[in-house]
Amino acid sequence: APPLTKGGWGGVPIAISIVGLPGIGKTTLVSQLIRQLHTENTPFTCAAWQSLQSATGKAPPCDRTIDSLLFTLSNGEITAAVNPQNDCGKKTENLLKILREKPCLIVFDRAETLLKTGEAKAAGYFAEDCAEYAWLFKQLLETEHQSKILFTSRESLAELPSTVTREIQINGLDRDAAISLLQSFNLTANVDELAEMGDRYSGHPKALQLVAALIRDDTEFQGNVGIFLHQRDWLLIRDIESAIDEMIARLGDGEQTCLSRISVYQTSEYPLSFAGISAQMPEVSKYELKENIILALKRRQLLYYDRHLKSYQLHPLVREKGEHLLSQHPENLRTAHSQAYHYYISIPLKPKSEWQDIEDIQPLIRAHYHARQAGNLDAANAIISEVCEYLRQWNCAELVCGNIELPLLTEVKNINL
Repeated sequence: APPLTKGGWGGVPIAISIVGLPGIGKTTLVSQLIRQLHTENTPFTCAAWQSLQSATGKAPPCDRTIDSLLFTLSNGEITAAVNPQNDCGKKTENLLKILREKPCLIVFDRAETLLKTGEAKAAGYFAEDCAEYAWLFKQLLETEHQSKILFTSRESLAELPSTVTREIQINGLDRDAAISLLQSFNLTANVDELAEMGDRYSGHPKALQLVAALIRDDTEFQGNVGIFLHQRDWLLIRDIESAIDEMIARLGDGEQTCLSRISVYQTSEYPLSFAGISAQMPEVSKYELKENIILALKRRQLLYYDRHLKSYQLHPLVREKGEHLLSQHPENLRTAHSQAYHYYISIPLKPKSEWQDIEDIQPLIRAHYHARQAGNLDAANAIISEVCEYLRQWNCAELVCGNIELPLLTEVKNINL
């Protein structure tokens, strides 16, 4: 999080939007920030926390939210009883007056409840029945005052003015932090096993906590991480999947189709480009795919681009959920693998005379995997015939494509050259 300093939140815009998957640590981060306010000499004289999710799952009425903020920031002096009934304009004026008089920190938690669902080109935009919130945020962000605003959201808030707002994506714990979290559950495991667990879940803290508790408390595992890793080749357990389901339910048909189809790609094994995604969505234009569907999935935190890997990436939990959606329709699953095969087989390779190691034929290895998954054994065997002498030369006894072991040399030995 940006450092709090005596002279102000140095160099940080008026508002910060903290976004990420459910359970990734957004609320925890902001909670730690609030606690820090009570222990350090910070520029804020008071703070207000406002959840935007009610018992119904929707946002509370905007005027009720403003009433709550006024009550907190005025130390109880301004109550709903002394405010004009349902006059958001007057209440907002009173709120802005407080923010100008003293430096405050306002947190709006679960802001995605204000956003549209079900349509890719609407991702990140406020729902029609939340127009009052959109107006409130506009006043808070475009009116001069000495306070700061924090948002937490499962989706990017596209309508917040970028000139005064900074978005921070939360991506989970690094390996050391994930190991420390798992160690706190007193599990039976060595460091390598804990590291593998953290890597499987890409450091997702809530998922790691739930799985660690399962391993600790379930008589099947008796606290042994090694047993769990050996027996489970899937990631999602019910408590984790329900949170992912909430995000999937917000998608439009095009977004869900794209997400499920690209889940067949093993992005940890080979970079996924726009061309790879496009190969899975031949029914839509490249403009529609790039400017609406992919942008929507990125805004909903279900797809991201790793500039270091130069690859689109799916979080392992999201990818597995996409696979589950696709597996409900076996014909669609075969089609997605077939389209992935055609994509990889079309990638130009170096001339055979320049092949040095396995990396030079990775697209063929990928194509082989997807051909097998699509049931196209002729295509898979044709690939083996093409590369078998090189695999022998490089002593590639077996290759691992994602979670599927492909003993390619066994296939090579069975080919009558």
